[in-house]
Amino acid sequence: MVKSIIKPTIKPFIKPINKPTVKAIIKVFLIISLISFISFCLVIAAGCEDNKEDKPSNVASSQQKRASASQINNNVSKQNNTGKDIAAETTPTVEVKLYFSDDQAQYLVPEVRKIDKTPAIAKAALEELIKGPSEDGHFATIPQGTKILNLDIINGIAYVNFSKEIVENHSGGSAGELMTVNSVVDTLTEFKDIKKVRFMVEGKKVETLVGHMDLTEPLARDESVIKK
Repeated sequence: MVKSIIKPTIKPFIKPINKPTVKAIIKVFLIISLISFISFCLVIAAGCEDNKEDKPSNVASSQQKRASASQINNNVSKQNNTGKDIAAETTPTVEVKLYFSDDQAQYLVPEVRKIDKTPAIAKAALEELIKGPSEDGHFATIPQGTKILNLDIINGIAYVNFSKEIVENHSGGSAGELMTVNSVVDTLTEFKDIKKVRFMVEGKKVETLVGHMDLTEPLARDESVIKK
């Protein structure tokens, strides 16, 4: 007897999805995607608006920083100027007596001037003499362009080394040379440690400036040429 094989009927575990259901899912997915995209765009737009609102604030902040920096610079400048003014007021000065020529080139006339105190006060006085007078009726005695190369005081004698302009730019004449030499000598011998003056030009001893006065030896003060 042949047994008949009966194939059991197997029901599918997963039910097939109906087409309307798939369309509904796709539709929901698209709606969600669209909502997400719109939300993203809104966030971006909100960020841009925030940046626009921040710009004026940044500009204002930058202007404030520049204003603060400018104020600091002004304060520093004022402090520096104040410091200079204080320094100018506190710098010690000393009076020196300079001798210039009168209008006839016959006598020396004194002129008192205040200058900054310095260890090289004799040289500073000669430099003021070279600058010329500041009072009416007084005339320069040293040719323009003349410089003091150095000045040494040894045993009461001032050795003054002038540049070549004292010879080359001199106007000449016995009266002019007399005024030049005596103005230097009488100005320097105002200082207690100087008794005589020896003239030198470009580091060399000279016999005369323009041929009228003997400068081979140190010269002492001459009061007779000072106007009374």
